[in-house]
Amino acid sequence: MQFYANKDRLPLKTILFFALVLFIAYLPVSSFLFFLKNDAFTGYFPPKFFMSESIHSGHLPLWNPYINFGIPQYGDMSSGYWSPITWLIASTVGYNAYTFTMEALLYILIGGLGMYKLTGSLQLNVHVRIIAAIAFMCCGYNVGHLQHFNWLSGAAFLPWCFWAYHSLLHYPSFKNIIKAVLFFYMLAASAHPGITISAFYFFLSYLIFFLFSKNIQQTIGQKFKQAGKSHAIVIVFFLLLSAGMIAGYADILPHFSRSEKLSLSDSLLNPTTIQSWISVLFPFATVQNLPFFNTDISMRNSYFSITLLLFFLVGMLGKKTRLQYFLLFTGLFFFLLSTGGIFKTVAYKIMPFIGYVRLNGEFRLFAILPFILFAALELDKFIKQQRPFYGLVKWLYYFIEIIVIMAVIFGLYCILSAKDSVFYHFSNITAQQGLSSKLKALIDSISFFDSLLIQGLIQLFFLWGIKWAMRYRLWSLVKKIVVVDMVIACLLNVPFTGAGKASVATIQSIIDKSPKGIPVPNLVPINQYDSLPTAEKEMIGDWSFYSKQPGVTQLAAYPIILTSTIKYFDSSEAFHFPALNVKPFIITEPSAAKIVSFSPQKIVLLVKDSSGSTPVLQQNFYPHWYYTVKGKKKPAENYKGTFMSASLSKGENTVTFSFEPRMVKVAMLVSLVSFILMILVLFILHKRETKILKGKIIVRP
Repeated sequence: MQFYANKDRLPLKTILFFALVLFIAYLPVSSFLFFLKNDAFTGYFPPKFFMSESIHSGHLPLWNPYINFGIPQYGDMSSGYWSPITWLIASTVGYNAYTFTMEALLYILIGGLGMYKLTGSLQLNVHVRIIAAIAFMCCGYNVGHLQHFNWLSGAAFLPWCFWAYHSLLHYPSFKNIIKAVLFFYMLAASAHPGITISAFYFFLSYLIFFLFSKNIQQTIGQKFKQAGKSHAIVIVFFLLLSAGMIAGYADILPHFSRSEKLSLSDSLLNPTTIQSWISVLFPFATVQNLPFFNTDISMRNSYFSITLLLFFLVGMLGKKTRLQYFLLFTGLFFFLLSTGGIFKTVAYKIMPFIGYVRLNGEFRLFAILPFILFAALELDKFIKQQRPFYGLVKWLYYFIEIIVIMAVIFGLYCILSAKDSVFYHFSNITAQQGLSSKLKALIDSISFFDSLLIQGLIQLFFLWGIKWAMRYRLWSLVKKIVVVDMVIACLLNVPFTGAGKASVATIQSIIDKSPKGIPVPNLVPINQYDSLPTAEKEMIGDWSFYSKQPGVTQLAAYPIILTSTIKYFDSSEAFHFPALNVKPFIITEPSAAKIVSFSPQKIVLLVKDSSGSTPVLQQNFYPHWYYTVKGKKKPAENYKGTFMSASLSKGENTVTFSFEPRMVKVAMLVSLVSFILMILVLFILHKRETKILKGKIIVRP
């Protein structure tokens, strides 16, 4: 196959077009009128905020002293700690409510651009490439998981990994090896662990497909030999690049409360139930919390446009290419896995690591991506072969149209008979004060039958437009229909799945109450720390994440919790901790103590005592903590199974508690050097290739 060298580039106008579509489709969030609700700010923002505050105060963020008596920040698998994007934002503009929101939207944009790049490597029509990219960018997975930050970042790099891995397998070169390593690292460093586990099986299946698919130029033996060499280099480079991440996660796992495989019952939680897949035709109908769906609202939406749904059905019943077979069966496998039940139970027992994935709706990402590609390949064949609107595509079109019409009639009938509709509450909506109150009342008044009727009418208009465009082969019009379709689907669903009721400005005003930087804590009793009103706490999480005062009186909800913290708050293991709540986070009684200096991983105390004392630091007892007195360094001592202490002699002592994870820091340096070198080598190879191939027709390397 022959391509022009510049056709592999992402045109600026395409990037700007995708950015514009993103802004409009996610307008409630992109306009900053509404914040990302639930887990976004209560679970994912706090560690990023801490990293930003720590770096800008001149400290390397290794230990976070503010989350549940302290955690090793580098072991936080949900915060994107090892992602270069996190470090870039944290060390430059810093994290606040606005930059955090923009980062979430950036990941969605990255995913769309990756899909455009991937479909380009499959040589699809440019209209189809844009359709597939917009469908992925605005798909139900992204809309449903706006609050789950590392689910978005995982989706962002998945198509890029597919593109890089496809290039590596078909055109092995040093450049393609480095691209694959970098994108796989970005996926692993940014994504929720469940996505990383799923990606392993997805790409393993693609490798098997590649090795055993027919190729007139290579035998299976040649493929194995070639793939073996390139994969060996990929693994070595990936291990170097991931040295810090591997060391960090290995360091925390023995002390992490969720390090063991889930029970079977826990591993079946929150699937994308089979009934939730009606969202592929009626996404707005899944926003109501009905027992029928039997899962969380964030797990239900799997929409990827009615146009691609039509061609997905055409492809299923028509003749398929080998790649389409792979995409279809792989997508169906993950679709069944996402539904939980017997399929997840079997996988739990026979597939390593699958039992560690708690939320099964996560698997549907690996169904939606192949389904979009499968449908895009079918649409591309339809366009290139100049097929008429006839036969299978025509009958499937009318099949979908009949279903939609029946849904509209059913919804209208139920509204009129049950009088359960937003139209019957219109006076109450208009009586509300302020735009946000009116919108809240409007959203709360929408019934299931309203959503079914509204979505059905919208789908009818799109279907009629698609039929017109296909009859006259107006493929640019089809592209526009898909764009409008996905934008409307996003705008209808985002208020239910992603947008909170407060503005980003309101959230930032709460965060602004946090002291700047890393201040020296006040030695006041822990139970006298300031707190937030319940309404504000529900929006940004526990105030202990932001107060810059170490220590808590009760367990704060956070994904990463050390076993020692669980033990401390377990009533069966309690050791009179209420007595510690009335003391500062540094306990030196009866001695007098003063904080000389404070940083997240180094605390210097001046302790005056006439009898010899044991200062206690209400921070989790964890490896790599030391205390130094009179030039002698010793490992921190364990105080009642949870906290740290030091033994001092009589008189005045300067004691330094320091967190020194040497191996993690060395591994972090290896990762940093590896990343910089790989970026430089990739840049040099790209520039050299551009000079050689400029203006020439080439076989794509």
